[in-house]
Amino acid sequence: MKNLIIALSFFFALGVNAQTKKSTKAPVTTEVAREKINNELAAAKNVTDLSAFVTLDSQKQAMMQELFTTKFRMIEKDFSSENRKEVARIITGKLEASLDSDTFEKIKANTKLFQSLVN
Repeated sequence: MKNLIIALSFFFALGVNAQTKKSTKAPVTTEVAREKINNELAAAKNVTDLSAFVTLDSQKQAMMQELFTTKFRMIEKDFSSENRKEVARIITGKLEASLDSDTFEKIKANTKLFQSLVN
């Protein structure tokens, strides 16, 4: 009888321990999901600003959405000015490669829009 009580106590202790470990993982998942949503919203704003200035078809909009989402993920990992300059250089190159030269020059001439897209 003594062994049965010890075994049941041990069983319930493990069950309680497992429940507490489950609950500590939930806020981390929520935080990651929140960061992902914030990145996607910021990228959607960039795409909307770009679409308002120049005409983009749906394929280019989807490509720009992915580009800007990647930009925000890269920036959030490291806020250093060197990293931001490198990300801006990469985004500028990808924009130049993705858009035709006239459209890219038109965007580059609008410095406020261009800076918001690459930084």
